[in-house]
Amino acid sequence: MTTSILVMGDSYLSADQMRRTLDGWGAGFRLRYEDIDGSVRPTLPGLAEYQGDPMAIAAAMDDETVLLVHAAPVTAELLDARPQIRLIACARGNPINVDLAAARERGVAVINTPAKNADSVADLTLSGVNQLMRRQNEASSWLRERALAGETHLDSTFSGGMWMGREPRSAVLGLIGVGAIGRKVSALATAFGMSVQGYDPYVTSVPPGIAMVDLDELISTSDVVSLHAKATAENRHLVDTGRIARMKRGAILVNTARESLLDESALLDALWSGQLGGAVLDVCEPDGVWPQLVQLPNVILTPHIGGATEQVQERGLRMLMQDIESFASGGVLQRRVA
Repeated sequence: MTTSILVMGDSYLSADQMRRTLDGWGAGFRLRYEDIDGSVRPTLPGLAEYQGDPMAIAAAMDDETVLLVHAAPVTAELLDARPQIRLIACARGNPINVDLAAARERGVAVINTPAKNADSVADLTLSGVNQLMRRQNEASSWLRERALAGETHLDSTFSGGMWMGREPRSAVLGLIGVGAIGRKVSALATAFGMSVQGYDPYVTSVPPGIAMVDLDELISTSDVVSLHAKATAENRHLVDTGRIARMKRGAILVNTARESLLDESALLDALWSGQLGGAVLDVCEPDGVWPQLVQLPNVILTPHIGGATEQVQERGLRMLMQDIESFASGGVLQRRVA
């Protein structure tokens, strides 16, 4: 029996991108591809970080029993409009664009892709820390300015002395959150010669290579503090003015997790005052102080590229298809969240 799947792309992960991984998956699947209009974003209570109108998905569907999405929203109204849907496959680590309660009430299974981006986010975290400590950002900007000014001579043998940095070796890295990504960061940091300590109120076993401490101790004794916690209503601005004031003077703050974890106005003040030596940010509040932050030479700011690799998306889609195969054969779903 053929399992029919509607694959709904968006502006981040398009249908064509997904097609390159999914086409030819197997004779037992019929896949159809559409893209949601990401510019349409109705207010959908209980959902976050979504693109498109769920009823546009309903209109695009035919007889598919499996709906595969990335950022497209899945609501109770959509499930009621298309009651043939039996499985929602969400290509994200946290399916916050899917109404899980509505799916449970209607007996619709939901699967996701936990930790698909753990390696890539860990890579970005450590590369950013190393770039900042070695002052690559500042040195590269200096060269660019000279080139734009029309200078052609460069005494590179001795110019490096202007950008004396430090190695990450022997520095203390403090991880707030030691889940899949935090543990990957720890492994890379250890390879760089850093010592690692962590704080996580939800951890059930002590991860190897990480000394677990309380949050106040981690904040006050780390040379680099890196955020890897899930965003909740309770931990909004977990790192605020008070905690930044207790960090080591000249320490580095890293946020490759969620923007809500960090009070960015407090961060900006601390960078201006010299309390902090720099910041590596892959997320920022949409209407916050990012225009000021990005102009600082000791800030590396990127627009959420932690999971933006071809390998991450391929891993996620393959994870989903493995579970869809189990679904089609009546097997157990390994990554079921609803």
